[in-house]
Amino acid sequence: MGMIEYVWLVAGILGIASAILDLKAEESKEETLKDLFLGTGFLLWYFRRDVLGSIFILAAVLVYLPESRKKWIRWRHG
Repeated sequence: MGMIEYVWLVAGILGIASAILDLKAEESKEETLKDLFLGTGFLLWYFRRDVLGSIFILAAVLVYLPESRKKWIRWRHG
């Protein structure tokens, strides 16, 4: 098992933990879903479920995309 697999494992555990902390802190649903999808995707990559993991990572990107677009517009236009 290579080093990258351990990175996926740690990233997955931290993503799931972050989602749990978001729920306790009553963060926005988008933030919680993004963390949950990222954590799940990384764990699936660790368990060699590459296609399913990629779907979860893509879902996290789609959840985060509107928020990042707002930040980019604010940064660009002051």
